[in-house]
Amino acid sequence: MAGHCKSSGADRAARGTAAAAATMLAGGAAVACFVSPARSTAGSVAAPSSQQTPMLRGVAPGSDSPTGFALPMAAVAPAAAAFAAALGAAGKRKSPKVSRAAAGPGTNGTASGMMSLAVPFAAVPKGLTNNPYDTSFPGDVGFDPLGFAGNGYIDEVFENFGIEFNSMRWYRQAELMHGRVAMLAVFNMVLRETPVAAGVLPDRLLEQSAIWQFTQIMAMLEGVRGWRLLVDKDKVASDLGLGSGQKATVETLAVKQHRELQNGRLAMLAFAGMAAQYVVTGRAVGVDTRELEKLEMMVGSAMLPDADPIRGYVLTVLGMVLAGDGLRRLMAPETSQGGNSIAAKAINPFRLCYGVQDPQVPLPAGVVAGQHGQRLELTEAQILQFEQDGVIMIKGACKEWVDFLRAITDFQIENPHIWSLIGRASGLYDYIQRNMWMTNNGFRDFLYYSPLGHCLAQVGRTEEIRVSTDMLLVNPNKGFGWHQDNQNGPIGFPDAMRWWCAMDRCGEKDYGAPEYLLGSHRNQSVSDDAVFVKLEDGDLSAFPNSTKFLPEPGDLIIWNARTIHRILAPPEQSWDEGVSRRAIGGTVAKGGTNYFNKGGASGISDLAGHTQKNGEKLNSAYFPRIYPSVVPEEAELRVENKLVGRSPKKIVDLGVTLASNAGKYISFTKVVGKKD
Repeated sequence: MAGHCKSSGADRAARGTAAAAATMLAGGAAVACFVSPARSTAGSVAAPSSQQTPMLRGVAPGSDSPTGFALPMAAVAPAAAAFAAALGAAGKRKSPKVSRAAAGPGTNGTASGMMSLAVPFAAVPKGLTNNPYDTSFPGDVGFDPLGFAGNGYIDEVFENFGIEFNSMRWYRQAELMHGRVAMLAVFNMVLRETPVAAGVLPDRLLEQSAIWQFTQIMAMLEGVRGWRLLVDKDKVASDLGLGSGQKATVETLAVKQHRELQNGRLAMLAFAGMAAQYVVTGRAVGVDTRELEKLEMMVGSAMLPDADPIRGYVLTVLGMVLAGDGLRRLMAPETSQGGNSIAAKAINPFRLCYGVQDPQVPLPAGVVAGQHGQRLELTEAQILQFEQDGVIMIKGACKEWVDFLRAITDFQIENPHIWSLIGRASGLYDYIQRNMWMTNNGFRDFLYYSPLGHCLAQVGRTEEIRVSTDMLLVNPNKGFGWHQDNQNGPIGFPDAMRWWCAMDRCGEKDYGAPEYLLGSHRNQSVSDDAVFVKLEDGDLSAFPNSTKFLPEPGDLIIWNARTIHRILAPPEQSWDEGVSRRAIGGTVAKGGTNYFNKGGASGISDLAGHTQKNGEKLNSAYFPRIYPSVVPEEAELRVENKLVGRSPKKIVDLGVTLASNAGKYISFTKVVGKKD
């Protein structure tokens, strides 16, 4: 047996194969974009945020962990099964703790004079804590042979340009992303050696159109990742906001992050071994018969299933099943932690939808498809109040639509649209998606047939109402400080009116309820391109009165887009199970509005494939009229799915614009989550 003989290269390769395969199977790496063994490129796809495998103490780049692959998948299965079974049994155990006395002096200090966990015979490099469970920098095992941690040159260069930069956070981001790609690549290569992949996984490059679509999606994801790295600096490095919605303490999160790092480090070593083996033998995984016979003599024929394909396939499937069960146990939420299932459902990658969705929920009683929108007469006093205060809440305006809205919202959460991914990744809401009317027939019908259009036309004293943009907002996880809305689509402030319809009672413990600065729409100091403001600046002090609305389901709030307002979120930045604050809102344009391409970040709300030019009257199916009636030709284009919801060119242009003007948007992160 191998344990009683001197380790040879093949033996080390065998052990490397078992360890890496077990890591991939038990870690549960997502099968999202696979790399053909015949090519050495890997798609940059984000893996799950934490790989649930036991921590390999002291195994890190530079240690004696084995590399290389020299076993077929069938040989890996027994080791993977045993590893996964052990993993599942340990899934509920308390995470190991490392005392700071042994692991490092503090969260930001350096464990000078101590011996490295990764390289026990070497001292801890400068700038490291040697504490893998350090909540401010998890995964630190005291390994830095090139001295990156102790070199602050890059930080100083950025500081000379007035930019705050954390190079250690950048390095950690790079390590995590490389590790995630390596885990996917290794999983793919191993999977291709099993019958599961036969005829299922692609074996050639994507078509040109598919490559372009994939590039767009990856560009958006990378844009979000760059934002969270360079601007939203409170976020953990490489955290894409795609968590399961479960609550976790910072200590628990540090343990999980360390596990992911260890899995990624092992996967990078494994991939390097596979690449080297491919160069030498022409096979990334597995060996020919002669090599297998030599290997059997070393590790014992009882450990390997010969050339018997049936036995090999059965063991492979068994190993994958047991690995999946171990992962299931680890992912099961602890009862003490609770968790919000909405967040988990909203990010379910297996239920992502494309195109137009039809929840098939019946319209409210008395509402007939094809008729004019409902009418709800307002008083002159209500209209004057709106003009004076810049905001009004119309009690019960959409009360009969509440059940309908809740049903289509629940459907949307259960079947998340791909357009919601970027907003969901921001972590601002459990579910957020713009232009719902384009992709969900239920929200389209609400705009067409509810009294919304009539109410807006009355308070705006206009003969026509067109939709500029809308947005589904479920559970704000972060508060928004005092601000004005400028994501109103391609229209100017004088032509824009904002609206918001509640599906749940808002204001429980003051969370989720909007507060407005009365009369602030008449201010002269806040520029059109400003978002967040300070009440002591400019002439805002001239508007000392504010009101906090506590909407009930079906209440409708309408406000001037220039009205300053804010919203508070739970201090834990997550909503308890069974508690929700669902709302649908948006911006409409008054009659006679002209198209206005404002550029910059405002382009986020104008990504559709229309051809309107600056100065043209807003008169397009992309900005449908909902009052006094729906235009049949516009509705027909929507029914026939002839509207392009996201223009590839506009997405690329927006990305370039945001990247070149990133400094202008840094102030955004300084007020998100603030209470004043």
